Amino acid sequence: MRQHILIVSATAAVLAAACGRQSAMDAQMKQDLDAASASTMVLAPNGGGQHVVSAIEQVPQAQPRQTKVRKVPTPAKTPPRTAQQTVTEPAATLPSQRPTVNPPPPGGYKTIGEVLRNAPFPIKP
Repeated sequence: MRQHILIVSATAAVLAAACGRQSAMDAQMKQDLDAASASTMVLAPNGGGQHVVSAIEQVPQAQPRQTKVRKVPTPAKTPPRTAQQTVTEPAATLPSQRPTVNPPPPGGYKTIGEVLRNAPFPIKP
């Protein structure tokens, strides 16, 4: 606890000594502050300068052409279905044959024990 009090008091003394001093301002710094506080400050001279325009910019810009609107005829509306127009055929039919099953691999299927034993990484069942 005493070490903390000693450290805090030493830090406070250093801060008080540093903040209590008046810093001396040299002449160059005063000139800089006066120049910065001036109300009119010229950043760049306003001269005639050289105006350069590229060949692309010299060509007058063409006005965009307006294209004609193409009218597409609307498709004829189909009349709604009535009870007399119902379809009698089914939407889908069942396949006549079942799809064939792939044949077993050469050498037959392996048992779970063979797969676990021959795995390239350890498998704990």
